[in-house]
Amino acid sequence: MGNFEVLERRFAEANLRVEVIERGIHRVSSWTAGANASDVFQMTILGKGREEYFRILPGARTNRIEAEGIDRDRRQLVLLVQEPVRTFEERIPRHGTQVDRTKVKVIREDQRSLWIERRTDARKRHFLCGRDERQLFICQLPRAVTMVKQAHEVLRAPEVVRSKGNVARQGEWFFVEPTEAEMEALAAALRGFRTIVRRKTPIGRGGHPHVADELVAVPATLVGKRTVAPAVFARGRVRHVDHETVCLQSWAKVVRNTEPVAQDGIARMDGVSWID
Repeated sequence: MGNFEVLERRFAEANLRVEVIERGIHRVSSWTAGANASDVFQMTILGKGREEYFRILPGARTNRIEAEGIDRDRRQLVLLVQEPVRTFEERIPRHGTQVDRTKVKVIREDQRSLWIERRTDARKRHFLCGRDERQLFICQLPRAVTMVKQAHEVLRAPEVVRSKGNVARQGEWFFVEPTEAEMEALAAALRGFRTIVRRKTPIGRGGHPHVADELVAVPATLVGKRTVAPAVFARGRVRHVDHETVCLQSWAKVVRNTEPVAQDGIARMDGVSWID
């Protein structure tokens, strides 16, 4: 049994469908280009709703791609990816994308797209893949783990782990019961007109953002003799097309999970088709 067949079997063990396309027969994604593009590992999610499935282009045969820990009940697995450094081009849409040209090399551009230079990471990378509520997802992990349970643990931000109150989650966002000092800072900031409550406001950036009924960003605030760090709070319903609605009866602190944030100057959009 070849490596591709093993990968397909491992996904099937997690009750997930995957299509693995060999390098010799696949056409390089329209979002990647350059001499090394066909050697680069690529992965996306295709289909809609319950008909969704993963598509993997493993790239060069020297790339290491292994499905490690599997949780069939959750329909999730941990995927290990390791490949050497390769330079390639990635096409990104102009609309909804911010590019810091001091950090990113733009090779060419037109009215709709930018082509930027990218390099693969030679370090081992681990991804949590599977189904979360309604749809499939791919999430890069902040550090190496082999089991799905461990993956969920390392994605919990320190504030979530330390919290002794109620915690809700919707996708990559956690909603944590604030401390007494944080509630005092929120009240002081509103009372002093240092912030305002925004309604029907997106949380973070992305093509399909999470939208809160009420959202307020509180700057660093002095409470007694202590400065409380800046924070964002949400209240009411939080909606997202891919997740069940979260209902927050009172103010909750908004905390993102620990998935690595790109350092290449690009504000990545939710729903980007390919990861490298």
